[in-house]
Amino acid sequence: MIKDWRSYICLFWMVSSFYWVDLRAQRSLPHLVVAQDTIMMLNNGMGFDYYMSGRKVNLAVMEWYMHDFPSAKKDIHTAVVSDQLSVAGYSVGSLFTVTGLLVYEPNQKLGSDLMMLGGISLGTGIIFQIISGKYKKTAVRKYNAAMRKSKEAKPVGSLHKTQFGFSGQGIVIRF
Repeated sequence: MIKDWRSYICLFWMVSSFYWVDLRAQRSLPHLVVAQDTIMMLNNGMGFDYYMSGRKVNLAVMEWYMHDFPSAKKDIHTAVVSDQLSVAGYSVGSLFTVTGLLVYEPNQKLGSDLMMLGGISLGTGIIFQIISGKYKKTAVRKYNAAMRKSKEAKPVGSLHKTQFGFSGQGIVIRF
């Protein structure tokens, strides 16, 4: 009876993961007008999706854009590290859980110990995922605030400068 119960859990986990992948592939970005170089956050039910200029951005792209903003750079770097720890927790937890399920029938004590370690590792993966999401959201808010400040600090006349120069073909005037 216990063997069937664990098989159903594994089957449920596999089917539910395919179901969530299918739903996320069908999601499209609504057409909203936002300022250029602003990262937009949309709630997807399990966290946030981040978009810039209508395209979904990942953590590496956000880190590249936030490189010049020290307050956001620190938070996005913490989000990157905790995201990597989350992946490690999920990987180790999955490995221990599957190994525990395979070993459970011949050696129940070892199998249950491995599944317990797998559950603990999966739990740490979830905790680090939550921490990563919090720092990611904080970094995006700081980045957007810094972008607003930098756009407000520019004088209006600086957008329309006239430049004169010389080239090999003559005089160059740029507007």
